[in-house]
Amino acid sequence: MSFSLFRQGEMAVLLALGLVMLPLFLHLPVWLPGLVLAMLLLRGILQQRQHGLPSLWLLLPLLGLSVCGLWLNLNTLIGREGGAALLILLLGFKSFEARQLRDWQVLLALGFFLTAIPLLFDQSPLSALWLVVSLLVLTWAMLRLSGCAVQTPAKVAVQALALSLPLMLVLFVVMPRLPGPLWSMPHEQHQAATGLSDSMEPGSISQLVQHNEPAFSVVFDGPAPAPEQLYWRIMIFDDFDGRRWQNVGGLSRETVRLQGGERIRYRLTGKPTRSRLPLLDYPLAAPPGGGLEPGHLLKLANDQEDVLRISAESLVGSHYQSELSRSDQDFYRRLPPGNPASRQLALQWRSQGGDGIGFVREALLHFRLGGFAYTLSPPLLEGDNSIDAFMFSTRQGFCEHYASAFAFMARAAGIPSRVVSGYQGGQFNPLGHFWQVRSTDAHAWVEVWLAERGEWLRVDPTAAVAPERVRQDPVRSIPALQTQLPVLGRQVPAWVLQVQQGWQAAGFAWQQWVVGYDATRQLSLYRWLGLGDVVDTAAVMRALLCGAVLVCLPLLWWWRRHPERLPLQQGRMLLERALLRQGMVILPSDGPLDMLNKARKLPTPAYAQLKQLLKEYAAMRYQQAACSPQQTRLWLRRVRHFCADLTRRK
Repeated sequence: MSFSLFRQGEMAVLLALGLVMLPLFLHLPVWLPGLVLAMLLLRGILQQRQHGLPSLWLLLPLLGLSVCGLWLNLNTLIGREGGAALLILLLGFKSFEARQLRDWQVLLALGFFLTAIPLLFDQSPLSALWLVVSLLVLTWAMLRLSGCAVQTPAKVAVQALALSLPLMLVLFVVMPRLPGPLWSMPHEQHQAATGLSDSMEPGSISQLVQHNEPAFSVVFDGPAPAPEQLYWRIMIFDDFDGRRWQNVGGLSRETVRLQGGERIRYRLTGKPTRSRLPLLDYPLAAPPGGGLEPGHLLKLANDQEDVLRISAESLVGSHYQSELSRSDQDFYRRLPPGNPASRQLALQWRSQGGDGIGFVREALLHFRLGGFAYTLSPPLLEGDNSIDAFMFSTRQGFCEHYASAFAFMARAAGIPSRVVSGYQGGQFNPLGHFWQVRSTDAHAWVEVWLAERGEWLRVDPTAAVAPERVRQDPVRSIPALQTQLPVLGRQVPAWVLQVQQGWQAAGFAWQQWVVGYDATRQLSLYRWLGLGDVVDTAAVMRALLCGAVLVCLPLLWWWRRHPERLPLQQGRMLLERALLRQGMVILPSDGPLDMLNKARKLPTPAYAQLKQLLKEYAAMRYQQAACSPQQTRLWLRRVRHFCADLTRRK
């Protein structure tokens, strides 16, 4: 059976809805979008074979069962996951109620709303690109449903979106924003936080490194420090139970004096991990919305999990001077029983070195020349004496092994010490002019307190074993992280790396100017444009007036290229579309008699009206001297009434 163009428009709507729904497979239980796609497919088959639709008494129990399954799976019908799942489920059932043109138009409107839902889960440039594709497909389906010919909707859809683009940009920039990120949505409590853990044991950081996910990005206001100076501190571990380091809050207050160093200003964009964001050693002050905990760690005031952008200032290379009381020194010397060989070696270093600096020198010399290896896959440390096993048996480890062993040895030698976790280094993107820090840069180092200086000294034992780790990209220093190809010399081609950098730069710009366009940035833009110092009603109205000029420019260009049709042409076009909705295809070459012959299936009153209209059309079209402009406008008005009545009857 052949389809009419109108029937094909209905099929186009189903196809577009199915396409728009595809990203939800990544964010919702797979069975749910799969079920809705199956429902759309079944609806299309029924439409193609012109079978009747299921009755309401059959659909209601199925809807109830589906909602129950949804509740059992997600334990909610609200929120991001619950609301999105319920919406697409209702959309699938709504397709079985679509009989009239209005019903299909409602489905299309739901489809446009559906395009924004994937952005609630993922705000990457790829999701934005998919949003554009979805809008194009839905606009194409809308044109097909309105009766446009097969060849024209794609081009018209692109033109329509291009013409509406200035309006979308103006509304995006001008409309007042709430504080916080653009797509601020509550996260489900059962979701695990990403990033560094709140404890450290052998293998915890090496597992994170293998993910190679972006952690945060940084833009320096001036020249960037050398890579070996980029230590981003997040957390301090001050307690060791024999295998795991954790933070038990050893210091409630701390008086710090930063001496010397180079003042560095930077802007950091990242997603907090347990209300923490990294800051470069050593921060001068906390950015708004946060405070500095003992250890100069940034802790945000509110529990936030959305991407934030902060401005900070640090003194790179400064001396971290802090006084410790006797009880504080005893706290940072606490050790559990065990590891006798390591304790003896630590006392030997202390004896040879003399003071704290001497101990550090002896320890780093031992790590450098003691046959240690830096590897992502070290042997397991078995037994209760894990430090002894590492120092005297395996001698292979990642940064957490060396930091843990060094901090233990320092405490065993009577020197207060603690482990600091965070990131070290980063990759500069020359296309986007920013630094990208990834999970591969996750790192742990040690701070020892030198009584003779009253200062916490940063010591990185990993750098003694593998100096290239802090001087270059960790991917180059860790063979296990290097991508090897079966061809092209097993190396990734340079052009692939350039494409990766370009994609990272696009993601950074998207994050900075779209996702990160919050109330603060909007206010800065208003001030820069001279629209006002606050985003109030008057400022918004001024911005809308300015934006109206930008919106009208492409419309004026389009109108100049598409002169207004004469009333007879408009009437002919309306009649063609009205008959197309009735399943009657009118070709451009068809004359009034051809149209009348194809419309014989119309009800008798409608057919009589059409016959009269076409008769008058032929008279005015081919005997123009006998009609006035007023007559053609009156004829066009009657054609519009006729088309509206015909659509309602359908």
